[in-house]
Amino acid sequence: MKRSLSNGGFSLIELIVVIVLLGLLAGGAGLLILNPIAAYDAQVRRQQLVDQGEMALRQIARDLRRALPNSVRIAPAGAGFALEMVNIVDGARYRDEYGGAYVGDADFVLDFTGPDTAFNLLGGLNNPAIFSPGSRLVIYNTSVNIYAEAVDVDKEGIITDDGTTLAFVTLNPGPNREDQIILSTPFEFTQQSPGQRAFLVDGAISYVCNPATSSILRYSGYGFDDPQQIPPGGGGVVSDTLVSQVIGCNASYTPGTAQRGGIITLDISLGDSGGNINLLHQVHVVNVP
Repeated sequence: MKRSLSNGGFSLIELIVVIVLLGLLAGGAGLLILNPIAAYDAQVRRQQLVDQGEMALRQIARDLRRALPNSVRIAPAGAGFALEMVNIVDGARYRDEYGGAYVGDADFVLDFTGPDTAFNLLGGLNNPAIFSPGSRLVIYNTSVNIYAEAVDVDKEGIITDDGTTLAFVTLNPGPNREDQIILSTPFEFTQQSPGQRAFLVDGAISYVCNPATSSILRYSGYGFDDPQQIPPGGGGVVSDTLVSQVIGCNASYTPGTAQRGGIITLDISLGDSGGNINLLHQVHVVNVP
């Protein structure tokens, strides 16, 4: 009787087919894993761009809210913008009539009929610790261009002269405390503020957005320029990068009226290899001098 013999194992063709099938399965499984990972990475990058953009817009909004009324101006800067404002250091209300323990002493009242060197504030400064003798005093800024007023020699009685130093002393400490502002040289303020508001300012702040450099820069530590300088120059100017990866930006200003305040509209676009994001932000600008 003959016995049939069979050999076990796989042929070469079967082995190749199995390898090909395993490769296809592995490739499909890899796509199932890589696509969600790539999507997550793109989402993280976009979120980082959103965070950078929101932080930049909040910084700009914070400075705008403490800007001197009627001091905001915008100029083109390449394909972007240059936003400038006068920075308020502190503020208070000035005394324009006799009262308290100081009846009869005209030096305690701000004189609008001639140059004055000293007057009292109703109460005191909000934060005397940051008072600087180099600050300039502004009362009732309704000027179209406060920067021209700041550098012009024929003042209209809105902002004290450059070089006039300020000092303050506290009179009558206690519940009835009043601070007195002293000017090193006499100055005549010509317009009275309906709210008796007086502002201390220390110079201007600028934000320059330029897509060509992919950045928004913040400039501070400088004085007043007329016309507007882009970027600001001079001694003491400090520049900081507020945000990078900028691919587009725009800013517009709608001045206030008797019925509403001004509105600044900021539109910035950021982008990287993970995608682009666009942020639109509006800031209410108080223009009550």
